Amino acid sequence: MIKIRREKIIEIVWLIVVVALFVISIKMVKSGELEIYVASFGIWAPLIIFFLKASTLIIAPLGGTPLYVLSGTLFGGAKGFLICFLGDIFGSSVCFFLSRKYGQKVLGFFAGSQNVARVLSTVNIISSTKSFIKARLGFISMPELLSYAAGLSKINFWTFSVINALFYIPIDLMLVFLGSKLAMLSGKYLLIYPLILFLIAFVGFLSLYKDYEKADSF
Repeated sequence: MIKIRREKIIEIVWLIVVVALFVISIKMVKSGELEIYVASFGIWAPLIIFFLKASTLIIAPLGGTPLYVLSGTLFGGAKGFLICFLGDIFGSSVCFFLSRKYGQKVLGFFAGSQNVARVLSTVNIISSTKSFIKARLGFISMPELLSYAAGLSKINFWTFSVINALFYIPIDLMLVFLGSKLAMLSGKYLLIYPLILFLIAFVGFLSLYKDYEKADSF
């Protein structure tokens, strides 16, 4: 209980920090100071976002969604997308290899103790390419948990990587583009992304339902 509470506190603090950075960056966009400020950091600015994005997958309690928007605000659509996409690929690969090498014992620390049961229940239903694609739909908003589950399964790393990357592309593009245009967008458009994400996840979980039932019957 104490561990779960600590994870929640870390997650909330992380969210506050990222949102605060985002609000500051929006104000700097409007004042015209942001581009000069980011340029003053040189190569460190994109590297920091890259590693932060990867860390939000490796350490599952940390939410990574605000970083897509922040990256779009800081670097624009194309560059912001590339930074986040590479961070996602790197972070997911680390998740995969951590669980494949060290097994279940790393899940509590990296995936979060509240997510261990969900990860383990998913392992038996992602033994094929088709089942992994369905799982990726269902876990569209939780790719880190599926990455840990994939590492514990028999799925090939390259199959995992290619499918994972293909799913990251549209999601990353939408969120980074949202960040790059947020200072000019009307508030009503902010609901579009969560709605799309919910619909994709709903379809994915429906397609996974029978797979979970089959796994439970063994």
